[in-house]
Amino acid sequence: MKSNVTADMLQRVSEELAPLKNSNVSLKQVPATSTANAQHAQPLNTHAVVSEVPEQIAKVKSALSVLSSDVPRGQGKLYEPGETSVSEDYWLLVIWAIRSLNWTCGEEIARAWSIQSGRYTDEGFEQAWNGFDPNKPDKVGIGSLYKLAKAHGWIAPATEAVPAIPIAASDRYKVMWPTDIANIQPIQWRLKHVLPATGLAAIYGASGSGKTFMTVDLGAAISHGNPWFGIKTYQTTVIYVVLEGEAGIRNRIQALEKAQGPLPPNGFGVITQPFEIVKPQDLVDLSAVIPSGSVVFIDTLNRSAPIADENSSRDMGQILEAAKTLYRATNSLVVLVHHTGKDASRGMRGHSSLFAAMDGAIEVTRDAAGNRSWAVVKAKDGEDDKTANFRLKRHVLGQDVDGEDIVSCSVEPDSSKVFVTREPSGAKQKLALAAIRRALASANNIGKCTSGTGNPCLSVTEAIAVVAAELTTEPANKRNYKAKGLIDSLRGGGFVCSGLDAQGDGWLWKL
Repeated sequence: MKSNVTADMLQRVSEELAPLKNSNVSLKQVPATSTANAQHAQPLNTHAVVSEVPEQIAKVKSALSVLSSDVPRGQGKLYEPGETSVSEDYWLLVIWAIRSLNWTCGEEIARAWSIQSGRYTDEGFEQAWNGFDPNKPDKVGIGSLYKLAKAHGWIAPATEAVPAIPIAASDRYKVMWPTDIANIQPIQWRLKHVLPATGLAAIYGASGSGKTFMTVDLGAAISHGNPWFGIKTYQTTVIYVVLEGEAGIRNRIQALEKAQGPLPPNGFGVITQPFEIVKPQDLVDLSAVIPSGSVVFIDTLNRSAPIADENSSRDMGQILEAAKTLYRATNSLVVLVHHTGKDASRGMRGHSSLFAAMDGAIEVTRDAAGNRSWAVVKAKDGEDDKTANFRLKRHVLGQDVDGEDIVSCSVEPDSSKVFVTREPSGAKQKLALAAIRRALASANNIGKCTSGTGNPCLSVTEAIAVVAAELTTEPANKRNYKAKGLIDSLRGGGFVCSGLDAQGDGWLWKL
């Protein structure tokens, strides 16, 4: 399959990668000017450009604060001929140093400093200010002022370079009025209302949950443009970067094709070479073989960043920036396959910025009884309440050299359960949900809010009380607070339904 990545796209990748490189900026060596060309060589500008920003203005004023303006005019030089100490006749030097900055506020700063002297006259100041020659080879620069101030005991304040705010008008920002807003193109989907056509997404779950089987199944559906669990897909090329379980990918593809038929010849590609997402060259090389508009699965995130600390905001920030670079450069959807942490109820393993950066996320779970399900836990501008059961269907693909069966699995919906009942993973969430269910079994309030006719309901106040009563290991003064947090997590996870009545009171009921 020939990639349709253009040179412009690769250039875009290189530009995107700039922030990821930690190497120090170095100056390119300039070839020595030949004798024949020496007469045409231009003089080098040895003075750094200093932006007219508050930090730099404050720095100049700080240097002036240690210098008296009531000194002789001088010749505008830091050192007198034959002297090694700075000149005490420095008034003109200071004026020209400020003038060299070419700031709009420079004259005001220089005049305010000069006027403190009894020697000051408007005529003398104007003559000095206008007498500065910017084309003079050995012209005074702001560095001379700082060196003079340091000789008088000045300590430079710590400042950070801040880019200057351009004064000229710009068309960078555009105000969009209602008619403009109405013409914004609607979001383009890859898996309708779940995963966008471009961006960053994740599929995650515990080891053994079936997330890789399910991911391959989703990729196959997208490569064909077939519905996936009844959800519409929009066909495109799929690239699967296999970094975990490489040896088994052949069997998994064979099992999938045995269940669903052949994959499109140029629609589903697999990459098995090592790949590290935070290595700039790896990003460039991978981008070069990804057709524009693809879906790129990276399985797994951990294997693509082997030395990164997933709990570090800095390391996770570099991983996310690299992933964004990949999808921007290839105009693709990048899907990170990842694991849950030790506490599965807290979702994806690693720093919270990972989940926050996702445009879509699907969680894959397997309960104690072996029942598997997936749920949409995040879908920007989409629907995050989709969930379904699935099971793995075993296929015999042949026999090995010892005559034993070679087996793998494909994914199929679990039609034995029409409705999915998800259970929380955290021990305290399970405790809280069990308490709420017991209370609902004997509840006197029926059909509150949008719960439906005949559905038992529990007020939020009652729910807090019954959950707090179970938290016997918590300090008594913190049980209600903990109970509220657990109830919020159950509501957010879709384990119970909630709503407000006409009086503004909150109610809970079973799914």
